[in-house]
Amino acid sequence: MFWRALACALVLLGSAPLLAHPAQAASFAGPRVLVQFAPGITPDLRDAAIRSVGGAVDAVIPALGVTRVALPAGAGDRAAIETLEGQAGVASVEADAPMRLDLTPNDPLYSTDPYVGLGQWGIRTAGVDRAWDVVRGSPGIVVATIDTGVDPQHPDLLGALLPGVSFLSATSPGCVTQANDDNSHGTHVAGIIGANGNNTVGIAGVAFGVRILPIKALDCTGSGTTSDVSQAIVYAADHGARIINISLGSPQASATLQSAVSYARNKNVLVVAAAGNCGVTNPQCGFINQVDYPAAYPGVLAVGATQPDDTRASFSTQASYVAIAAPGYRVVSTTPTYATYLSGHGGTVSYGVFSGTSQASPFVAGVAALVLSKEPNLTPDQVTDRLRSTAVDLGTPGVDTSFGAGRVDAYRAVTGSSVVPAPGGDIRATYDTSGVPAAVATGLPFTANVKVNATGTSPLGASFQLGYSWLDPVTRAVVLAGTPTALGTDVRAGTSLVKTLTITAPPLAGVFLLRFDLAPLGGVPLSLQGSAPADVIVNVSAGYGATYSPAAVGASLVAGAQSTLSVSVKNTGIRTWAASGISPVRLSYHWLATDRSVVVWNGARGSLAQDIAPGATAVVVLPLVPPSTTGTYLLRLDLVEEGVTWFSGQGVATSDIPYAITNGISASFTLGSVPTILPGGRVALPVTVKNDGIVAWAAGGTNPVHAALHLYDGLGNTVSWDGARTVLASDVQPGATVTLSLVVDAPLRPGIYRARPDLVQEGVAWFGALGSPTAAYTLVAVLPDYRGTLSSGPLTVSRANPVAQVTVTNTSSALWTAAGVAPVQLSVHWLDAQGTMLLWDGPRTKLARDFGPGETATVAVALGAIPPGAAFATIDLISEGVTWFGAGAARPVVLTP
Repeated sequence: MFWRALACALVLLGSAPLLAHPAQAASFAGPRVLVQFAPGITPDLRDAAIRSVGGAVDAVIPALGVTRVALPAGAGDRAAIETLEGQAGVASVEADAPMRLDLTPNDPLYSTDPYVGLGQWGIRTAGVDRAWDVVRGSPGIVVATIDTGVDPQHPDLLGALLPGVSFLSATSPGCVTQANDDNSHGTHVAGIIGANGNNTVGIAGVAFGVRILPIKALDCTGSGTTSDVSQAIVYAADHGARIINISLGSPQASATLQSAVSYARNKNVLVVAAAGNCGVTNPQCGFINQVDYPAAYPGVLAVGATQPDDTRASFSTQASYVAIAAPGYRVVSTTPTYATYLSGHGGTVSYGVFSGTSQASPFVAGVAALVLSKEPNLTPDQVTDRLRSTAVDLGTPGVDTSFGAGRVDAYRAVTGSSVVPAPGGDIRATYDTSGVPAAVATGLPFTANVKVNATGTSPLGASFQLGYSWLDPVTRAVVLAGTPTALGTDVRAGTSLVKTLTITAPPLAGVFLLRFDLAPLGGVPLSLQGSAPADVIVNVSAGYGATYSPAAVGASLVAGAQSTLSVSVKNTGIRTWAASGISPVRLSYHWLATDRSVVVWNGARGSLAQDIAPGATAVVVLPLVPPSTTGTYLLRLDLVEEGVTWFSGQGVATSDIPYAITNGISASFTLGSVPTILPGGRVALPVTVKNDGIVAWAAGGTNPVHAALHLYDGLGNTVSWDGARTVLASDVQPGATVTLSLVVDAPLRPGIYRARPDLVQEGVAWFGALGSPTAAYTLVAVLPDYRGTLSSGPLTVSRANPVAQVTVTNTSSALWTAAGVAPVQLSVHWLDAQGTMLLWDGPRTKLARDFGPGETATVAVALGAIPPGAAFATIDLISEGVTWFGAGAARPVVLTP
């Protein structure tokens, strides 16, 4: 047993010194016992007694006649005491129990407070101060709080907090999203658990010394969402939390939240939650004793609230899921050092008094942290059992809806002092339920292997009955109890026995708690004698289960064109999939839009070649018929038992594959360049085009594919959309490349233009409009540079064949084109001897080809009929329909027959 400091001082001051024997006990690292031998015992009997427990003399107190015996590492002092008590010459034996100083913390608000004068009454009522004499909070234990955040600069929390995180995705009007506490609730909860103790500041947390992981999932008004809280639980479980405190709740059950709780439990995390404040009518409750989640879920330690006189706080919800109670009335704790939402609604700064199961829950979380600080290897179930089995029974004898197992007692919890042994000896058991399936089918029998471990000092008799019962996840009422199975053989202390049970699942689907418990034939179950039952969370469903592994898939499909997809499907359920019969199982799919709305529900079917047993895998060839409209879609793989159900309707996860549904048309372009040209000119743009699609381009037929250019001005405005067409010499197959010359018709208005090539399926659409990647631009410079030189001097012209040989040089910076709406041509003006114009627009002579800047050629210019009186001729260039160059000079003409 444990002794307090004053008794320790009296014993030590009044006793003779210890005479140690280090050489004898040096290799012993186990517990120690204090043995008082009978007067006159012989050395042989004394040594035999010590050898019976494998011990060695560690020290002697001669004045008291006490010998301290060190035991081997791993030995139990309780078993050694029983063995020694049976040895001849042994008068008495007791454990060498640990002792430490009493602690009354010097925190100023511990004994009293300026708010209600009660100080930290809960610490004293629930024996936390006595527990501190046994253990303090260990920094190796992390307690996560999922709440409104915590003030990281609070002087009473400095050093106790890990870096906080936030999962707050939406806020109420008036709240500003931030990581720290903007309400006060979260900082109050954190202080109850782990405010620095005995530091002359403020208060002392129940488990001061532990580390608190603050996670914000509620906004300034204390509101949040299921997804944010669920993400916070997962984060805490993944980041070292041993305990998660959730002082929040919702009357609406959520599969997501329940999954998050199960996730944490599977990570060996104890989840503690407020039972709810609906014991009386208030605006937050729809009715009296309204159910609160997550407190009502299996595996959650739901906490009710008590008052200083150990009665139920009136606001505390009464419900069958209440597991334990703790002080929750007028609790003083830390609040943010700055103004918050609650500060503006009557709250205080730095410290304040709140009431609620929100305060009772962190109190229990703190006591659980003390238990784990002393015994870090305990599981959540063992901690829960310890807290409940050592609680002070209040109200109706036994477990009730107000207090659960009773009001938590920290001292009894950390010492285990109130565990009641089974009649006839210390009969205890633990259970290995790893052989119990986590998912079963509704109403069907299944087998479960349960390993029973006899952990007490007395054996489990052959007549002991191993029973099971199904518990409802909300009310924890028994839904279905099975017939117990006798062990059939004695299970000696320290040994185990595996029993195979045939269990029938509940007829309704849902998540249930399957509880295993032992009881002597006709006797009281061990769970009521201090030995915890084994609880397994079981998902009861229709028994469907599948995973999908599609083969390598392409990124796109052609609208309306059927293809196939090979999918490996595995039966992860417990039902055999029938390949035939009236309700065969087939692979199918749904087409979904990007917003997850259904486009096509009943997809084509892929049949199984044979029945697929649980655990087996099959490859199914699935015919795919894409939607008729192009766009981005999700192909959702799903199995269907024809005429019965889709597997997804039974909770089986689907598999999504993104697809781009196209018309199969795609092209890429490599562009050449074009020279500077005159307004209205026409040039060719060399373009290499590749068919990147999956359909051929037809060169002929009713809807041939042609190439053309779109022309835009410098502001991006369309100047010409339907450019001149360039035909394909032959069909272009997918993957093939063809080089084309596209026609560029320059506008009459000078400027810099952009030409973009495109393909068109005549009578259908341009490729760009069908989703084909848009080609790059090439720049087209249209420059009115009408410069040129022509040969001069007298002309000798035959009347019979009026032609003049003229040397022409392009001295401009633009290309003279022989085609287009304004081709460059040569012409003649006729004048008489006085310079009077006789004929302005003479006949035109076309250029035989385009002339680039700097090019020279001799051209035979047709002069046409010579007007009477003609004495001079001016040969000039003209951009037809635009302007004369004015480049030629008047030349005297000598006419010959």
